[in-house]
Amino acid sequence: MKRTAIGVWRLAVLCTGLLAGTAGADVGSLMRQGNRMFARGRFEEALGFYQRAEVLEPDATAIHYNLGNALYRLGRFPEAAQELQLAAVDKNPRRRAAAVFNAGNALFRMNRLDDAINAYKLALLANPGDRQAKQNLEFCLKKRQEQQQQPDSSGQNQQQQEQQQQPRPQTGMDKDQAERILQAVQNREKEAQQKAKPPRRREVEQDW
Repeated sequence: MKRTAIGVWRLAVLCTGLLAGTAGADVGSLMRQGNRMFARGRFEEALGFYQRAEVLEPDATAIHYNLGNALYRLGRFPEAAQELQLAAVDKNPRRRAAAVFNAGNALFRMNRLDDAINAYKLALLANPGDRQAKQNLEFCLKKRQEQQQQPDSSGQNQQQQEQQQQPRPQTGMDKDQAERILQAVQNREKEAQQKAKPPRRREVEQDW
C-alpha cells in the first residue's frame, strides 16, 4: 500500500479497495461507474455516482465506504469521516477495520488526534493483524506525546484548549491501554508465525 510522509514519521494512507454494489442492477451499475471514475482520479464524478446509488440503497455499507473514500480524496474530511463511520457497522470484521481505518485518516487530517487514535485502535480490534493501523496508531501516539511536551504558547494553545473542551464522540483510550493492545497484537503475530512454519504460503490481504 502506498504511504505518504507526514512530518518525521510516515502515516499509512487510505485503503482504497472499492466495493461494487450487489443490491440491484441500477445500484451495481452506478457503483461500477463510480469506481471507474475513482480509478481515473475523477473523484467529483465518482462521488456523483455513489450519491445516486445511496438514494437507491441508503443503508448499504458498501456505498457509504465508497462515498467516504471519494470525499476523502476531495479533501472533504468531516463528510468523509461521517460516511466511513456509517460503513463501520458492516458485519465483516475486515470491512469494518478498513472503514474505521480510513475514518481515522480523515480524523487525523482534521487534527482530531484523540479521535484518530481511537479509530486506529478500533481497526486493530477488528483486525489485529493490520500493520498499517498499528503503524498509524504508533505515529499518532508519538505525535500526541510531542504535543503534550511542548510548552504552552499564547493564543494557539488557548484555541486548542477550547477545541478540546468541546464535546466529541468517544475520545481515545489512554497511552497505557493502547500499548497493551499493541503488545497483544505483537504476541499474536509471534504465535501465528510459530504455528505457520511448514508449507510456504503467502497471506493475501483482503481488499474491501
